[in-house]
Amino acid sequence: MLTKIGLDLGYANITLSDSAAAIYREPSIALIDKENRRIISVGDEAVKAFDGGERTVLVRPFKNGLLFDHKITQSVISNAMRAINTGDRIRCMVGVPSDFVPKQEKELFSMLNAAGVSDCYAVSRAVAALIGAGYSPMMSVISVNVGASRTEIAVFNNGSVIQSASVAVGGEDFDKVVKQYILEQGDVNVSLSVAKAIKERLGSVWTGREAESVEIEGTLSLTGNKVRMFVSTEDIVGVFEKPLHMLLMAVAEVIKKIPLDHVEKTFENGIVLTGGGAMLYGLDMMMNKILGVPVTQPRDAIDSVAKGLSRINNFIPVKAHVANKNITSQIAKYYENNKS
Repeated sequence: MLTKIGLDLGYANITLSDSAAAIYREPSIALIDKENRRIISVGDEAVKAFDGGERTVLVRPFKNGLLFDHKITQSVISNAMRAINTGDRIRCMVGVPSDFVPKQEKELFSMLNAAGVSDCYAVSRAVAALIGAGYSPMMSVISVNVGASRTEIAVFNNGSVIQSASVAVGGEDFDKVVKQYILEQGDVNVSLSVAKAIKERLGSVWTGREAESVEIEGTLSLTGNKVRMFVSTEDIVGVFEKPLHMLLMAVAEVIKKIPLDHVEKTFENGIVLTGGGAMLYGLDMMMNKILGVPVTQPRDAIDSVAKGLSRINNFIPVKAHVANKNITSQIAKYYENNKS
């Protein structure tokens, strides 16, 4: 029996989706002993075990591609694959950035094979995100998937990606500006996880969010003493300007390259906004007003890539290919064949 899964290797999380669209997610992270580079634990266990001491460090292997550290990446992938808990043959669709090079794909396939995957196929994350959001790759539409560290942009027309870009801006950049703001205003250090929680609770780039405040705990940068302070919605208005500008400019640059004969239809359908980093309040409305195109965002935007990969796996014939290859350019063909 063949088990079909979609695998999204994100900077913040590794996400698995099976044929029933069930989601498994945990942090894509490993706890490392600094002295001997030994891997102590990975995923949720790594986060729980980290005590902030000087002997250990948390490492995310997917930030700069999978060549960062083969051993760490293999451990994170193997740990996630164990969640499937099946002895069946496994076929995996894995999402990759549009600028992923063949050498990186080959290494990724090798690690998936070592983790027990029988057949591996790579698909552009932007393509997977669009399908995961419930849209057809045959549409004239723009897919913008905002991850934790990167944003994948793709313009679709009649089943082909006619423009694409992968840019180094994502949800964690919004977290970092919140962290920096608190440091500058109160000389207080907070963790990125606290900054992220503040962003999610209070952050907004458009009008309409209800004003509220939260009490947080941090440490004074000079003394290290713990201190508590209040942060309000109004306090962090405007702090997102720099990463927001980078994101909007990246999308605008891709839009500018759309051939004139495709512009009208593409603008009619607009942007499909997905990814965990896209869940900042008002980002869809901001994009709509600044770029002048309609923007839609699925409710489960954070899982769009994994769900799309799983759906793709379901309409690819079992014996369609020799394994270990990128099939992005063939997705539309199989999508159409599945409908008939």
